[in-house]
Amino acid sequence: MFPYLIELGPLRLATYGTTVAIGYLMGIVWLKTQIPWMPRMTLEKFWIMIYGLFFGAIMGGKLLFLIVEWPEFASGNLEFFGDFRYGFVFYGGLFGATAMGLLVRRWIDVPYLPVADFYGVALPMGHWLGRIGCFGVGCCYGKPTDSFWGIRFPGHPASSTPEHLIGVPLHPTQLYESAAVLAICLFNWLWVLPRVKKGAIVPGTVFLGYIWLYSVARFFIEFFRGDDRGATVAGLFVSQWLSIASITILGAWMWKRGIWKEKR
Repeated sequence: MFPYLIELGPLRLATYGTTVAIGYLMGIVWLKTQIPWMPRMTLEKFWIMIYGLFFGAIMGGKLLFLIVEWPEFASGNLEFFGDFRYGFVFYGGLFGATAMGLLVRRWIDVPYLPVADFYGVALPMGHWLGRIGCFGVGCCYGKPTDSFWGIRFPGHPASSTPEHLIGVPLHPTQLYESAAVLAICLFNWLWVLPRVKKGAIVPGTVFLGYIWLYSVARFFIEFFRGDDRGATVAGLFVSQWLSIASITILGAWMWKRGIWKEKR
């Protein structure tokens, strides 16, 4: 367990925050190299979109966390602003950024899905590294397991793993998700996006496919998680219901619009 990458007296560099920041930076740097491929995109428009999407992701992730953990906020155990560093729901951030993208694209006058395709690579490019940081601090931990790949978290004052699970073999759900997201990133980057650029695949497929594939992976990974994720409905968590909705709606949309362009 490595909650801090660097500890020099009072100076502490948190692993999770650092990996998330590096992940964002990786995605932004890669996106910047792709500006010539983005329809009607300029450097000025690019930065407007980056800042807008970042704001939408932060607000969306925090808002969904507030909804999911409302009983904790209502009881006073959590404070919305006092605990602002903690508690972000990925789906909230994704949907918040997606919604903000719809607003920003009208302002800067760029097509939505053809530009969003590049974020279908950049988002998982940073996300997988953020989950490694999550693993380092012990948050989003898994359920106890007897499998040989179970991970035992040692005790640490900054650990997010509860005391009764310290030293207990747990499913490394952080690594499950990190591996899944990295695979999606590489698949979209090396196979799907080049075919979109060549005109063989319909624009928008990279972005929609990224959400669809992630939703499938997230639905199954949730069964192995052991941390608190709010109330369940019919035995499923909110993230699983959002996964089902994304799989169904986006799957039907891509089926209807098609993926491969017709050869004329």
